[in-house]
Amino acid sequence: MSQRDRAGLEFLGSLQGYTGGVLQPAAAERYAELVPEPPQGLRERRRSVDEALADHGPWLFDRLFTRYVAEEIYVRSIPAAERARAGIEEWLDVPSDAPGSLTLDPDLDPPAYHAEGFHLTTGGWDGHDLMGVVISDLGYRYVLMPGGVGAVRAGENLMDQRTQVIREAPRRDYRRILEPGCGNGRFAVAVSDELPDAQYVGVELSRTQLEYARARCVHEGRSWELIQAAAEDTRLPDASVDLVAIFTLFHETPPKATEAILAEMFRVLEPGGDLVIGDIAPVERNGAFRSAVLDWETEHRGEPFMRSYLRLDMPSLVERAGFTDVKAYGLGKGDYPWIVRAHKEDQ
Repeated sequence: MSQRDRAGLEFLGSLQGYTGGVLQPAAAERYAELVPEPPQGLRERRRSVDEALADHGPWLFDRLFTRYVAEEIYVRSIPAAERARAGIEEWLDVPSDAPGSLTLDPDLDPPAYHAEGFHLTTGGWDGHDLMGVVISDLGYRYVLMPGGVGAVRAGENLMDQRTQVIREAPRRDYRRILEPGCGNGRFAVAVSDELPDAQYVGVELSRTQLEYARARCVHEGRSWELIQAAAEDTRLPDASVDLVAIFTLFHETPPKATEAILAEMFRVLEPGGDLVIGDIAPVERNGAFRSAVLDWETEHRGEPFMRSYLRLDMPSLVERAGFTDVKAYGLGKGDYPWIVRAHKEDQ
């Protein structure tokens, strides 16, 4: 990538870091002064913040810059990837007989919610044939890692948080681990590093993300099994894995899909197996200002199911799917990552 392209993306990362690390805390402090007893409901909290900070400069610029960065990531990174296409295609072109596997489904009919264009991606998750590199090596590396995004605050490390989540799995002797919604393999790296003796299986709808994950797998000397399929219908055999590990999937799915995915995870998990979910804390675990910031993303930052997710009682949904010994708790500041952990009883 050229120095000019790199500098343009680094500017976005710095701007995101400024808005999340300076402007947003200033707005939060002002809101606390103006509204010492905020409302409890999510919609009421959003309205309260918008009204209290309607003329507050740091809040208005924070929202402006957050939206600008979310759009501009793709405006800048897609052309940058095009200019580096030759090198990217060479990196993606890995031997078919390398360890691990990638199974694509050309006839896959993805669920309707997959067409929502998450995170304001241009054309959606597969809107460009190099979108795996655009998202991971350009957007994440230069903008979101240094600047933070959504529930990840400026200065926090997205990879450290993934490691924290997989460490919440109660055992270290798993044989076969499934991650639904594996994306480009970022969480897979943490899973494989922490549990190197287990076979990792990743299921994902996006072809470009799977192709990126496959190249990462080969270049890093790993042996992942990657499958293009819906998390609601993995087509894996019953009781074929002993750990299901999920990272930040469910705030990207509508409630009915969330229930269907949990049912599928229960089916493929063997008796005695475990479930570990890491995602955003529900509304009751967030303060009023933080709730408003997250809810704002529903309309303005390509998170169409954020509002419905924040209101979900995930532990109850997990229990309804058949799991037992359900525990829910936060790990870091603001209860992020939020852990829901459960077990499938021995039969």
